[in-house]
Amino acid sequence: SNPTGMVYTKEEISALADVLVKYPETWIITDDIYNRMLFDGLEYSNFVQARPELRERTVFVDSLSKTYGMPGWRVGFMAGPESIAQAVTTLNSNHITNIPEVTTAAAVAALSGPQDVTEAKNLEFQGKRDQVMAALAAIPGVVCPRPQGAFYVFPDISCAFGKSHNGVAINNDVDFCNALLEAKGVACVPGSAFGEPRALRISYTCPTPQLAPGMQRIQEFFAELA
Repeated sequence: SNPTGMVYTKEEISALADVLVKYPETWIITDDIYNRMLFDGLEYSNFVQARPELRERTVFVDSLSKTYGMPGWRVGFMAGPESIAQAVTTLNSNHITNIPEVTTAAAVAALSGPQDVTEAKNLEFQGKRDQVMAALAAIPGVVCPRPQGAFYVFPDISCAFGKSHNGVAINNDVDFCNALLEAKGVACVPGSAFGEPRALRISYTCPTPQLAPGMQRIQEFFAELA
């Protein structure tokens, strides 16, 4: 998930599905954009697998952006009951008309072509995850849950609050991110953007040669706090 990289287990999905079965008027829209970006041997689970009777009121939303590294192409898709698909098609055709032909061709090529690229990218991101986690673990006071998928870490950096960097006060996550960007040229997203003001989000999608220097700059920033 974004921003933590955490993954619901099969047991958690089943428990949620058991509850949803009791509410037949409730529709389920599940954003599965990271469903193939899983680490450590974890497997994707969904509500329909857990409780097949939920099929007729479950809508799956997905995209080519993450799995195939095509965020700029802006192509998404959904799967659900035929009645919902027809209604969405009507809405979509009047709202945005159609996506460009070249984009459609690229989407077909991604979905129908060799899928081993996704496995290779997963291994690459898992290695980056381990590299980032090791760097964060070396910073006193920083606590970070271990991501199980996607390409984000969401460390608690509240140990820096109440301190300063080169005379710049750091009282919250926004102060921290602004000071880090100004002093070290490293951009992160304040956790308050996701409802957790004690944290920040680090994305490790950058090329591998840039990752180690970036994490070193974060370590230096913490070491320079007074």
